[in-house]
Amino acid sequence: MLALMLTLVSSVATAQIPHLRTQGTATQLIVDGEPFLILGGELGNSSASELDYLKPYWKTLKAMHLNTVLAPVSWELIEPVEGRFDFSLVDGLIRDAREAGLRLVLLWFGS
Repeated sequence: MLALMLTLVSSVATAQIPHLRTQGTATQLIVDGEPFLILGGELGNSSASELDYLKPYWKTLKAMHLNTVLAPVSWELIEPVEGRFDFSLVDGLIRDAREAGLRLVLLWFGS
């Protein structure tokens, strides 16, 4: 068990987060250690606020040959009552994007 936990911690520690890299005169977005060109589509401001509403659209987005979806998320959906947080919407967006084979960029509206 300890060996498994150490392996998981090690793999997380060595995983690269997406970042920008200068290559000659160009700047590249690097994802999973490789250059990544976003072929993205952006959802409407309230489209991502309901997971059930969005569910049938994931296949359509993938069929459009997109690799990334930009989804607006407003703070009021994360903290509907002051001091009470609910990340189920963000968790669901991440899960559904992964299931559809798409990357997800959250457009965070914090105020």
